[in-house]
Amino acid sequence: MANGERAFHLASLVTYLTKEITILTSGAKDFEAKQLEKLKQHKIIIIEKEISSIVYQNGQMEKIIFKDDSSKNFDCDYTSIPIEQSCNIPAELGCNFTELGHIEVNFMQKTTEKDIVACGDNSSLMRSVATAVYGGNITGAMINNELTHENF
Repeated sequence: MANGERAFHLASLVTYLTKEITILTSGAKDFEAKQLEKLKQHKIIIIEKEISSIVYQNGQMEKIIFKDDSSKNFDCDYTSIPIEQSCNIPAELGCNFTELGHIEVNFMQKTTEKDIVACGDNSSLMRSVATAVYGGNITGAMINNELTHENF
């Protein structure tokens, strides 16, 4: 249950779990031509109908009901939950964000705004302590290097 890049990424991940994949976009699909071709190669169905509700029976997903009153049975649902930044300071400073909601950074953890860096979960798809520590280490080394060059 996703659209565009999120749905494409999620579909690629779950192909290792099942070959019966249906993408529910809940509206007009938003894929690039290459993505559509890849989805077609993997026999992934795309349903563009808007979703009205999800029916559960004893805690188990049973079916999806669409706004046109049609329905389709499903055993489970994978979804890509959007990232929401817990603080609006990066947006107020003018930083750009990725389609998935992360602060956009380059390989040196620099944002799109001069002299602003970001590291950790706010700027990485890989949500783990190890990745956050790695990004923080890169950021600290980069800042130290720039301050050294400014002051030397």
